[in-house]
Amino acid sequence: MLAIAGLGTSLLVAPVASATPAAPNTTPAPKPNITSVQKQLGELAVANSQLVEQYDSAVVALGKAEQAATAAETVARAAAATYAAASTTFTRTIQAQYESGGMSSGGALLVSDSGSDYLDRLATLRLLSNHDANVVDRVSTARAAAEAKAGAASAALAKAQAEKARLAAKKTTVTNQINKYRTLLATLSSAQQAAYQRAANPAVRKSTVKNIAVGATTAAARQAVQFALDQVGKPYVFGAAGLGSYDCSGLTMRAWQAGGVSLPHSAAGQYSYGHHVSRDELEPGDLIFFYQPIGHVTIYIGNGYMVSAPTEGQDVSVVPLDAFNGDYTGATRLT
Repeated sequence: MLAIAGLGTSLLVAPVASATPAAPNTTPAPKPNITSVQKQLGELAVANSQLVEQYDSAVVALGKAEQAATAAETVARAAAATYAAASTTFTRTIQAQYESGGMSSGGALLVSDSGSDYLDRLATLRLLSNHDANVVDRVSTARAAAEAKAGAASAALAKAQAEKARLAAKKTTVTNQINKYRTLLATLSSAQQAAYQRAANPAVRKSTVKNIAVGATTAAARQAVQFALDQVGKPYVFGAAGLGSYDCSGLTMRAWQAGGVSLPHSAAGQYSYGHHVSRDELEPGDLIFFYQPIGHVTIYIGNGYMVSAPTEGQDVSVVPLDAFNGDYTGATRLT
């Protein structure tokens, strides 16, 4: 969510309860102060956008943890299979020696027909002894590897489960905050809500967008910009990445996916991709970031405008960059 200049960030302070009981107050509650409500809404919108991006980052972290757990489990299964095969080989070797009876130096003397036959049998025993040592070594090594890999797999799984729990908690926090925003917004009349939304998200009419966007310098950037423009009018939903709804980093991720570039579903994560450019160097397709810590990302389309998935209750829109000067953090170019 981009907080437009002038909406402010101050909070209403709740009155402190009196220590002595007061007579019932039959006076109608005063209507909410519009300016104060707008300020609270602006602060909530910024805070919520940062929470949503933290949620998106948690989703990315969970995905990586689950991939690591799956990979570790695959390696652990392979190590266990190697150990099982080595154990089988060792068991068969011991069993074969037991069943052969005279496979010892004394036994070799008793069953030998001549001195040379005895020496041949001793040489064979030495070879078997070396072979047995190698088998035992392989079994021992395989067992140690299997145990280590199983431990790594368990640790990776535990990490994935912890990430999943953190994600669930984060989702609950975001949902509660969005509900708080909705409740506060509902204290305004329909006309006041519409006025607030226009101020917070000064969207350009879709019919005029074609006169705003300019050609990008690369084919990939053109595809990304066109994809973003095609999503204008679709609703904002936190955690969404299309094709029916988006949050801010979900929109930019999908737009650049259309341009052949893979990005994480996280504004802070996307800030690390490509190379940074100054504001006066902006070209269509560049990603623009807002707030500290980063809580919002848009895609530039030229002529001072960008496509943004704003916040709860607002649609993907084309908005002027100048309206959000105070929140600007930086920009990156991906191609």
